[in-house]
Amino acid sequence: MNQLDFKTSLNDQQLIAVNCNEGNKLVLAGAGSGKTRVLTFRIAKLIQDFNVRPSDILALTFTNKASREMRDRIESILKISSQGLWFGTFHGICRRILKIHWKEAELSERFTILDSQDQLRLIKRIIKSNNYDEKLFDPKSIQSFINRKKDNGHRSNHISEKDDEVFVLVFKEYETILKQTLSVDFADLILKVYELLSNHPQILQYYTKRFKHIMVDEFQDTNLLQFKLLKLLNNDTGSLYAVGDDDQSIYGWRGALSKNIKSFTDQFINVEIFKLEQNYRSTNKILKVANSLISHNKNRLGKELWTSSERGEPVKIYEAYNNDDESSFIVDKIQMLEREGYRKSEIAILYRNNFLSRRLEEELNGRGVPYIIFGGFRFFERSEIKDMIAYLRVIVNPDDDAAFERSINNPPRGIGQKTIDVIRKSAKANKLSLWKTIKSFQTENTSDISSRVKTSLSNFISLIEAISSEMNDLSLKEILVKIYNESKLKTYFSEQKGEEAMSKQENIDELFLTAENFMKNNYDSENLVDDFLDNAALEAGDYQSKFDNDPVQLMTIHSAKGLEFPVVFLTGLEEGIFPNENRKSGDDFLEEERRLCYVAITRAMKSLFITFANARYIHGSYNYLMPSRFISEIPDELMESVKSDNYAHVKENVVSIKKKDRNKHGFKIGQRVKHQKFGSGVVLSYEGEDDNLKLYINFEDYGSKWLVLTYAHLEFL
Repeated sequence: MNQLDFKTSLNDQQLIAVNCNEGNKLVLAGAGSGKTRVLTFRIAKLIQDFNVRPSDILALTFTNKASREMRDRIESILKISSQGLWFGTFHGICRRILKIHWKEAELSERFTILDSQDQLRLIKRIIKSNNYDEKLFDPKSIQSFINRKKDNGHRSNHISEKDDEVFVLVFKEYETILKQTLSVDFADLILKVYELLSNHPQILQYYTKRFKHIMVDEFQDTNLLQFKLLKLLNNDTGSLYAVGDDDQSIYGWRGALSKNIKSFTDQFINVEIFKLEQNYRSTNKILKVANSLISHNKNRLGKELWTSSERGEPVKIYEAYNNDDESSFIVDKIQMLEREGYRKSEIAILYRNNFLSRRLEEELNGRGVPYIIFGGFRFFERSEIKDMIAYLRVIVNPDDDAAFERSINNPPRGIGQKTIDVIRKSAKANKLSLWKTIKSFQTENTSDISSRVKTSLSNFISLIEAISSEMNDLSLKEILVKIYNESKLKTYFSEQKGEEAMSKQENIDELFLTAENFMKNNYDSENLVDDFLDNAALEAGDYQSKFDNDPVQLMTIHSAKGLEFPVVFLTGLEEGIFPNENRKSGDDFLEEERRLCYVAITRAMKSLFITFANARYIHGSYNYLMPSRFISEIPDELMESVKSDNYAHVKENVVSIKKKDRNKHGFKIGQRVKHQKFGSGVVLSYEGEDDNLKLYINFEDYGSKWLVLTYAHLEFL
C-alpha cells in the first residue's frame, strides 16, 4: 500500500478533521467544503495510520451513488481493495444484517422487500376488502402515516388519540399481511434491525465489537429511528464520525430531524466538533449572500463559509411586474449567457414549488430553448394534468380510447378492472370504441355488469355529454373548471393531504392560467379547444431533450440538493410562495424554509440571479404579492438590482391615461399615496382603464409595485 501524504491533499481545516484521534466526532461541513473528501480521507487515515482493518469500519450514506463514489475514492487514494469494509445506505446495510439474521428477525431466508408501489397496492387492497371509501381514506395518506410511524420506531399497537381510527385499522391489517407473507417494506428494514439488536444482546454485542468505527454522511438527514440505531450500534464504546450541515437540513417534511445534529453532543460521549468553512464552489459574493441569510436562523450551531477567491460578479436581483415578465427576463438572460460562451446545461432554474415551472416551460418552448425537468415531470406530463386533459379529450372525442380509460374511474367511481375488461372484450367483439360500448350497455341486457356499475357508467356518460353540450357557450378555462368540479377531481384532490396533494392542486390552478393565456395568445383560432389539446400533446413528453444534449436544467430546490451549476436563477421569491405558508408545519417551519433558500443560493458557482414578481396567478386568482422576507434579510449592498433587457421597450408601451381619465380618477404622475400595507409612495406611471387601471407606485419601504386601483384602497395625499 502506498503511503498517502495527507498534507498535500487537504486544507488546514480538513487536515485537522482527518488527523484527529479516535472517538466520537461531529464534522460540520458547509456547502461545497469537501465533506466527501474528508470522509474518504478519514477512512484512509484509519486504515493507513491507525491500523484499523477495513472490516472494522461501517460507512453509511443516503444514496447508492454516494456509497459507490466513496468506495471508488478509497480504492483510488489507497491503491488497495476496500473488501471487508461495509459501505451502503441505511436501508442497504440493514437488509444485509437481516439476510444474516433472518431467523432471529422472524423472517424467511428469502424474504421479500416491498417497494413503494408494492406497498401502495397492498394498502389499496386492504381498503377495498374492508369497503372503505378511497375518497375519504386516501391510500397515499395512509402509506405516509404507516411509514411515519415506523420511522419513529412505532408499530400499529403504538397509537395516539390524534390517529385516525381507519388509518390504524389498515396499519394493523397491513402488518398482519407482511408477517404472514414474510415481507418487509423500506421502513421495516431499519425498524426490524433496531428491534433485532434491541431484543438480542448477543447479536448487538457482535456488531458493536465489529464496527469499531462508524462513518455517517449527510447526518442532518437522519430521522429518529436512524439516530436511535446509530446510538445502539455505537454503545458508548465505539467511534462515530458524523459529517453533516445543520444549515442544509431541508427534509423535515419526510421525517428528517434537524435537531439530531444539534443534540449530537448530548447523546454521544466525549464529542469533538470540527468545522469545514472553506468553500470550493461559489464566489465570495455569492457566499456573503448565503451567510447573511442563514445568520437569521437562531437554532444553528454556527459557521461562516468563505473562499480564497475574491473574483466573481455581484448577485443580481430582478423585480418583475408579473410572472410573464419574470419568465421573459430569465430566458433573455439565458440566451445572453449562451452568447457569452456558457452551455445551456450549465444553467439551472430553481423554484420552491412545482407549479412555478409552467410559465418558464412555456417561455423556453416559445423561444426554442431545450430544457429538462430534473427529478420530475414536465408540466403536461404530471399525472393530475394528464387526468384533466384526458377528460377534455373524451369530451371533444368520446371515441378516444386512451383518454376514456384514464378518465372512466378517475376519481374512483366503483368501476373496477373487471368491468374495464368486460368493456374491452365487448368493444373488440363488436368493433366499437369503449365509449360506444358503454353507451350500448344502457339499452342492452349485459349480465356481466351489475346494476350498480351500470349506474356508475350512466353517470359518467351524463357527465361527459352535459359538459359537451355546453362547449359552445363556455370559454376554454370555464370548460376546464367545470371538468375539475363536476368530475369530482377537485373533491378527490382536496381530500388528500401532504406535500404531493398540495402540489397537485397548485398545478391544476396553473393549468387554468395556462388556458387563460392560451385564449389570449390564440384569439384568432378557429377551434381553440382542439388547438389547446394539440399544444398539450406537443409539449408532453421529453421529446425536446432527446434531440439536444445541452438542455437548461429546471428543478425544485429539494431536487437540487447536492448539485452545483455555474449559473443559477432562483425564482419566485415572494411571501406566501417562499417561504411557503401552505407547507407550514411545526415551530421549525420558517427556519427550514430559510435553510432551503440557503441551499438554493449555494448551488451557484459563478453567477446567481434572484427574481420575484409583484403579481402572480396562484390558487385560482391573480394576486399582488410582497417580496419574500428572505430578500430583506440580505443587505442591499450585497445585491445588484438589474432591469430587463426589454425595460425601455416596456416603458414605451405602457398605455397612458387620457387627460379626462386622469381627472376622473383624481390623480397624476408624481401623486403621493398611502397604502395600508406598503405605506407611503409616489405614482410613477399607469396603464389600462376602468376596472383594469393599474398604478406603478414607488413605496418608501417596499420599493416599486404595480397595483390595481380598484382593489388597492389607496389614500391620495
